[in-house]
Amino acid sequence: MCVSKIITVKNSDSFVMRRIIYYILFALSLVATFSAGILYNYNPAASLVCLIGVIIVLILIMYGVRRVMERHVSENREFYSAIINNSDVGLYRADLSGKCIYANDYFKNLVKTLPNLYKNDDQSIIVPLCEDSLKRKVFLKSLLGGGKIQESESCFSANDGKNLYLAETAKLVCDSGGKAVGIVGAVKNISDVKTIEKELALEKNYLTAVMDLFSEGVFIEDLEGTFLKVNRSFADYAGVNNPELCVGSNVHNYFTHRISSVILDNISTVAQTGEDSHFVLPMEDSHGRKLDLSVKHSLFRNHKGEPAAIIGSARESADAEANRIDDTRRSVNNSCDVSYSLNNLCHELRTPFVGIIGSIKALAKEELPERAKSYAAKALKSAERFKDALNYFLHDFSHEESSDKELPFFNSNIVFSKILDMYIPAVELENKKIEFFTENKIPKNISGNRREFLQAIFCLVGNGISVLQGTKLVAGIEVQNLTENDAEFHFFIRDISYEGIKPHSSQLSDVFIETVRKLGGEIYCNSEDGFTIGFKVITGFSSEKAGSVDSFSGVKKYVLLAEDDISSQFMMRKKLEKSGYAVRTATTGLEVLSCLKDSSYDLVLMDVQMPEMNGFEAIKTIRAEEKGDVKIPIVVMSAYDADIDTKQMSLLGINEFVSKPIRTEILEKIISKYLN
Repeated sequence: MCVSKIITVKNSDSFVMRRIIYYILFALSLVATFSAGILYNYNPAASLVCLIGVIIVLILIMYGVRRVMERHVSENREFYSAIINNSDVGLYRADLSGKCIYANDYFKNLVKTLPNLYKNDDQSIIVPLCEDSLKRKVFLKSLLGGGKIQESESCFSANDGKNLYLAETAKLVCDSGGKAVGIVGAVKNISDVKTIEKELALEKNYLTAVMDLFSEGVFIEDLEGTFLKVNRSFADYAGVNNPELCVGSNVHNYFTHRISSVILDNISTVAQTGEDSHFVLPMEDSHGRKLDLSVKHSLFRNHKGEPAAIIGSARESADAEANRIDDTRRSVNNSCDVSYSLNNLCHELRTPFVGIIGSIKALAKEELPERAKSYAAKALKSAERFKDALNYFLHDFSHEESSDKELPFFNSNIVFSKILDMYIPAVELENKKIEFFTENKIPKNISGNRREFLQAIFCLVGNGISVLQGTKLVAGIEVQNLTENDAEFHFFIRDISYEGIKPHSSQLSDVFIETVRKLGGEIYCNSEDGFTIGFKVITGFSSEKAGSVDSFSGVKKYVLLAEDDISSQFMMRKKLEKSGYAVRTATTGLEVLSCLKDSSYDLVLMDVQMPEMNGFEAIKTIRAEEKGDVKIPIVVMSAYDADIDTKQMSLLGINEFVSKPIRTEILEKIISKYLN
């Protein structure tokens, strides 16, 4: 690009010089002509000879000037052509269709190493360089539509079988009237950069492995108390399974304001003095245990010798650990129920959200690309929604525990479906689907301790999602040995797409096993019709039937909602979820295609006007990739009547069209037409 600018400036200077010379010659011609006119009155013959001589001289001068300028331009062209062809960047110019008109030697040699490059029918080079025609269309559409500089990175298979990573930048070339007439671009081989990135990632993995070898908590934090990296032991103190969830959180997320201030003062002292610091920190871990941690802070300096970070470790002091072991032994001897108390269970569930929400909030404050910002906002919103649901159900658990008297009967279907509703966000994150099933002969109310059944079902679903690897799960209740007074109830979660290695009962959590034992039930696993994990219990019931499966909120149909306006997307999602549907959202046509590749859905609800790829183009691609007679129902939404083209809708295979703003009753009627 810089070379192009230099050539433009030089050619502009040559043009100005040429115009100045022509103006001077024109002025001399006028003077000579005027002089010839004056001489004509005295000697016409001499005047004519003078005029002819002036014209001949002017012609010779103009010819000479032209030859000099042509030689100058030729030398400039050769000079800059040599610079361009010796550049380590591929440069090209193409027409608006992407067909390459000019390319330097580097670009031509680069193309020769790419055997799978997408080309025209006549095998001519087209830009941008890619192996996928869809990606090329999206790139060109964004370039021609927005007029901005477009950048992309792609991986290619080279002739030697190795991967070649290229970064490409392109922009439009416009004429003096501002009309686009072509495309110019540059291609850079960034394989070395990618190799360095992989090496850095490998070194990061080495560091992670070394840190995880220590039984004590090891961490790296900046000078403001924000954690940059922690090991598994530290994550266990924080109450999360993945150490990465602690990254970006601050000491304020785990300690009171007073203790956090003490820690930050200590960090400041270490940064100023450079001396290691040792202190004892009182805290409560994720299991509710009160600990006295022996903490060490050491200063890490950057290559300039400036304070850059704090490397620290935290371990339980010897006296505190001995006292804790004694307390644990006494607790086990006195009552084995303490380990599985509801308060500990609630604490176990709430604590991880401190790290999750704190990390996402810290991420959202960073300088991220616009697309990444939207993902961070969605993640934070989903975490907050899940936290609210979790708090609601935990409050319900706590209320049940504090009740002086348990009700003798409860509706098992409602209890099970509420538990499933709480797990829906976690299931969606793993690209799984879960449905609730119950037999018509199931009694509406069964007798027993509702709180204990809640805990057992909660553990059953959690263990099932963790252990079962399939994407299609069914959870529900079955009944056997039904008599007038009691029956054997089977609460289960089943992987109907089960293939491969059979999960083992040892993978089930101790809390689940103990909870079922307290209930008087028995855990079972079998591989009939997939793989099933469940527990069975014999108990009494009331004579009223529970009803059909369709009446329960646990039955989930999966809707893919494509809407680029965040506020409209939020309101639409609320409506759908209130109607009992599981919803995943997308903001562009390309995201819709990606979602459909990752998972299956029962219906697609799509806006027409979306960035990157509009709704009609996305639908065309969806229908083209569908196999067989089974086609996913697609409902199109738009606020513009001009978008309604009955013929186009029929050709694309659109099932329904809804005008915005959408009335709730109309939307429910259309969706239920295809899903119920």
